[in-house]
Amino acid sequence: MESTDRLSAIQFLLVVQRWIGLLKWKNDEEAGILSCLKRIHPFVLHLPLTFTYIALMWYEAFTSSDFEEAGQVLYMSITELALIIKLLNIWYRRNETANLINELQHNPAFNLRNAEEIQFWEKNQKGFKRIFYWYICGSLVVAFMGYTSVFFQEEYELPFGYYVPFEWRSRERYFYAWGYNVVAMTLCCLSNILLDTLGCYFMFQIASLFRLIGMRLKALQNAPEEKAKPELRSIFQLHSKVKRLTKECEVLVSPYVLSQVVLSAFIICFSAYRLVHMGFKQRPGLFLTTVQFVAVMIVQIYLPCYYGNELTIHANDLTNSVFATNWLEYSVGTRKLLNCYMEFLKRPVKVRAGVFFEIGLPIFVKTINNAYSFFALLLKISK
Repeated sequence: MESTDRLSAIQFLLVVQRWIGLLKWKNDEEAGILSCLKRIHPFVLHLPLTFTYIALMWYEAFTSSDFEEAGQVLYMSITELALIIKLLNIWYRRNETANLINELQHNPAFNLRNAEEIQFWEKNQKGFKRIFYWYICGSLVVAFMGYTSVFFQEEYELPFGYYVPFEWRSRERYFYAWGYNVVAMTLCCLSNILLDTLGCYFMFQIASLFRLIGMRLKALQNAPEEKAKPELRSIFQLHSKVKRLTKECEVLVSPYVLSQVVLSAFIICFSAYRLVHMGFKQRPGLFLTTVQFVAVMIVQIYLPCYYGNELTIHANDLTNSVFATNWLEYSVGTRKLLNCYMEFLKRPVKVRAGVFFEIGLPIFVKTINNAYSFFALLLKISK
């Protein structure tokens, strides 16, 4: 039971994130050439591709001749701006991220005790893995559709617009610009969705630990006080550790969720504006790609809001789990201990994005409403 892989849902994704320079390698602080290469690997990979590519997209948006032309680039350049914030955040807090992953995986305080807990944990991990593998595959399919749809256009066109410092609208030079677009956008897309997965997984894992605490409380329903009292103390200690993990998780996911929620309203707005001015008959391939992109963006906002909401719900549901114990049969001292614990539970457990809002489903609804309001205003201004 101690050897159960508690991070089974993202073990492969963690390896991929290390290879594309998002997470630190194990033992990369040791001396040696290999350790030095591991430290500079993220910058060698992302500076010429991610950061240069995004800078060229913004330059294209600023130098556009009119607002309609800029709108064709802005929807993607704002998306990549959120990626810059996520990258800088994960690099700045690379040690904290590695420590949190290591604690979730190896801390003996979170060991599973019996077959029921293992079954619950593995079922939860499989559910998360299924959801996010579909999300990752869907996002990569959108990128692939964008790469290939331009070949069905009559004129030379790039899958995702950016400033090219040479004349690329010819058969000889087009594939140089297209190739850089494909490589850079694939890296950006993969980095974006994997960082989303990591942030959501932290909240999902902590919510699962709160559910585990609730299961252990309910398991005391028929337990005598001699057995329940040491188990209650163990549960209180576990709850204290999980609450500390919640604070650490908030520090890591807060900047990325804040940037994603704030910028997503503009991303969806400019994407819808692009659809209105594009038309299906003129560019059917790019039109369908943009529709898929909007769908993926909505899912991208929904997922962290959903898992933040789940964390809050399962943490606050522990009060009901306390009543499921055999508390009526306990002595006065043990009941006082439970009363103290319930007073402790009155402090709500919430994950906040900065100091602005709590991560939950209400902020998702508000973001969609803001996107529609911005879109309606943009249409009115354009007319």
